[in-house]
Amino acid sequence: MAYRIPNKTVEDQSARTAVGISIPFSTLFTQTYTTREATRTNLLNYLLTNKKERVFNPTYGAGLSNYLFEPLTEETIDAIKELITEGISQNFEKIQILELKVGANDANQTLKIYLNYTITNTNIQDELLISYGTVESVGENNVMNVIQGTGDTFNTNRLL
Repeated sequence: MAYRIPNKTVEDQSARTAVGISIPFSTLFTQTYTTREATRTNLLNYLLTNKKERVFNPTYGAGLSNYLFEPLTEETIDAIKELITEGISQNFEKIQILELKVGANDANQTLKIYLNYTITNTNIQDELLISYGTVESVGENNVMNVIQGTGDTFNTNRLL
């Protein structure tokens, strides 16, 4: 006789069980212990990964770096929105996008992505803000600035 296992998130089962690995990596891997943290890290990893970058999963990744040196026009921003929406719906079936804003700061050619999402069958709602460009600096990396969590501001010169 078949037994149906109820759909539960890992967070519901044990607070001491790690469910993922946090980004950025350091000398030791920092583990995530909640579904919220693991999902945020997985989305961030997807958005910052290029296609064909993963050996055994060549279709994984948003490929945002393909737009790094493109002019940030309305058409480019619409293409980025479509790329993110389709990629998340194909790779993260439990993620429902509530709000997606893609903006460009013309002064320093920075692409800003704001993603507000919820995880289906849970009460988890979170937001992710990514500044992706060549001028802002974070520590040793002068390519991207990632701000995670709720309550962050999203200021750009042009916001769609």
